Amino acid sequence: MTQVSSSTVTRAAAEAQDHPALSWTARLGFACYGLVYLLIGWLAAQLALGDSQGSPSRNGALAQVAQEPFGRVVLWVAVAGFSALVVWELCQLIVGHRDRDGMKKVVGKAGSAAKAAVFATLAVSAYRVADSSSGSSGGGGGSGSSSQGWTARVLSWPAGPALVAAGGAAIVAYAIWSVVKGVTDRWTKEVDVNGRTGNTGRALAWTARTGYVGRGAAFAVVGGLVVWAALTRDPQKSGGLDEALRTVRDGPAGPLLLALIALGLACFGIFNIAKAWHLRQS
Repeated sequence: MTQVSSSTVTRAAAEAQDHPALSWTARLGFACYGLVYLLIGWLAAQLALGDSQGSPSRNGALAQVAQEPFGRVVLWVAVAGFSALVVWELCQLIVGHRDRDGMKKVVGKAGSAAKAAVFATLAVSAYRVADSSSGSSGGGGGSGSSSQGWTARVLSWPAGPALVAAGGAAIVAYAIWSVVKGVTDRWTKEVDVNGRTGNTGRALAWTARTGYVGRGAAFAVVGGLVVWAALTRDPQKSGGLDEALRTVRDGPAGPLLLALIALGLACFGIFNIAKAWHLRQS
């Protein structure tokens, strides 16, 4: 059996990342990713205004796309785009982050691996919604019931509460990282020179900062709900993004805070759509 050397894998990953087909399909994927978050922001804004129709989550946004004219076509395009992003991030994991050293490089590669997992999940979700027999059945269930089911299963294990609490803490850490990435402009490493300078750079900076902070706020609530479920040993206390946004709405000054988070989520979507055009190649 022929063994594949690490240098061969590295060379193949570098060639794949530089190939125009993968580059443009990955750009399409980032545009679809941005569209998903733009829809989440819109659904969250509706929730803030008192309209509870639709689920302000990734699955809910995909189900919303399926209900629109040519929605299935868009979803199949999204499947291709998200799949390309999985390959793109795996290539980044292997040959990317060349401008970093030591622990920064390790963190960057870990981030690429996590993004690959996220985009793989989105690809599967988009496929299921596109392939479903009805336009809304693929993602209309929301993320809350799914996360509660997993939380209940893990809580039944001997060390379940500790594992669930650790998972919630990891989500909170991810939320903090999102805020830090926004306010420190670390996102600039992902866009080309034209996306960092001039009027385009200023507009992109505003949307990126607002977007990363808004997304961080939303996921901080998600992580908090998971930790609360672990402390109370009640899986019903946990929930996905949709349940977290409803929790914000029902709190003090909830509609206003939810509207601000909705703005942030929408800005994160706009940033990713712009990033698709100004994507940095290495």
